[in-house]
Order: sequence, then C-alpha cells, then structure tokens
Amino acid sequence: MTDKVTFWYGCNVVRHGDIIHSAITLLEAVGVEVTPAGGAGYCCGTSKDANLRAAEGMGRRTVEKFNAHGTEQVVSWCPSCYRHMNAFMGEYTDARFQLSSFAQILHARRDVLAAKVTHRIERKVMLHKHFGFHEVDVNPLVEDLLRLIPGVELVATDVSSPGHMCSALSRVPASLKEATRAVCDTAISAHVDTVATVFHSCQRLLCALEGSEPFKVVNYVNLLTEAMGLPSQDDYKDWKLAGSEAAVRAKVGDARIAAMGEKLFRESILPELLRPPSK
Repeated sequence: MTDKVTFWYGCNVVRHGDIIHSAITLLEAVGVEVTPAGGAGYCCGTSKDANLRAAEGMGRRTVEKFNAHGTEQVVSWCPSCYRHMNAFMGEYTDARFQLSSFAQILHARRDVLAAKVTHRIERKVMLHKHFGFHEVDVNPLVEDLLRLIPGVELVATDVSSPGHMCSALSRVPASLKEATRAVCDTAISAHVDTVATVFHSCQRLLCALEGSEPFKVVNYVNLLTEAMGLPSQDDYKDWKLAGSEAAVRAKVGDARIAAMGEKLFRESILPELLRPPSK
C-alpha cells in the first residue's frame, strides 16, 4: 500500500474544516503522507449534473489536477465524490491513480491506529448508518475502527437510512424526517449516549438533535482523534446550537464570515444554521 496519497476532501471545507483536519491527522498517524485537495477547484461536478457539459468540464479538470499530483492513490472522504468519479468522471478521463475511500485506508492500517488510540473514552455508541453507498461497504469498516477505542461500547442496531448520506434525503423532506425519527427512537431505546455519524452531511443535519435528545452526535473521526488525546472540536455543531441569528454570528465570528463571504454566509450558511433538524 502506498504511503503517499492525495486526500480529496470535497467541497465542505467551509462547514466541516474540523472533520477534514481530524481525517488528515488520522491518516498521518498511521504513516500516510497526505496531499490535501478540495474545495471548488477540485469539484467532482455533481453540483452541475443538470448541465452535462459543465459537469464534464469540472470533472475533467479535477482529474487532470490529480494526475499532476503524481500520487498513485486518491482517497475520497465524500461518498458523492467517490460515486461520481467511478460512474461519471472515469468514463471520459484518463485517471492515472486508484480511488479509495477514507474508511478503507484507515481500516487497512487499523493495527497501527490501535497503538495510537489509547485514551479511554467512556461512551455507549450507536453508528448512524446508510445503505445507499453500495460502492463501499463502509459501515462495518467504521464499526471496526470504533471498537479500537478503549471504553467505547458499540451497540449493534438494525436501523439504516436510505441514500448514501442524509443530504440525499433532503429533497424528500418526509423521508428525511422519517429517517431522523428512526435514529432518535432507536438511540433512545438502546440507551446510548452518542450517535456516531460517518459522513459530513449526516453530521450537519443531525448534530442539532443534541438540543432536544438525550444523546450527543459526533462524527466518528472526532471520536478517534479524541481517543488519541487530541482536542475534539465541532465548530458547525456549536454554530447550529447557538440559537438566534445574533448568537450564530457571534459564534462564527466576523473574520470567518468575511473569509466565507457575507453573501454566501447570509444566503446559504445562516439559513441552514437557523433551521431546526427534521424529525
């Protein structure tokens, strides 16, 4: 297995920089040299699916950039990016690299990781699962990784939501509501104190449940870095739980809003932060 990878973290750096930094920390901890790549300049093109010419152009440019990196392996964090590379981008580009998911790389080096996650965390955890990411059976990989953490009791459940992650259900609000309610009911019945998400959109859409439900919502990479003795921060969740617009703006801070752009923050980020979770 190569020790050098391009880590393709997708387009979510504005919202989930903490998850990206934790993921890179974990890769480096198991001996992988990481070249990060993401943001609008490395878009897979899925946002332009209604315009195939635009989507093709974006996808082609991203593959060309990956080829220029010279690494043999690109590691995808986002399942949408992974699916798009295999089902669309790979059809018309000459990709000179192998594509893997982040969970696959970490799982393959779990013996190395086990020696790093030595800080005990007393948590009773349920994994929030989806069954739509059929390209990689990621759920058992993540469960194995969580079992490495001393003190974690992983509770097995049969609940699995449709789609490859929660954002796939956003256009069908009734389905998202039903899936979220099933997660809440199962977590409460199982008496867990933590629901661990796999992907960023699930964390984004579920994290505010902490305001009304008797459990925490934490992305699994942050549980792993916490078990390494590192600070575990979820800025987006702090923003989401802030409450009013004034409180949200105070939490995000003027400097970060300026870096995002006031227009993006006001028209896109702020409305989703003020929107309660669907349940």
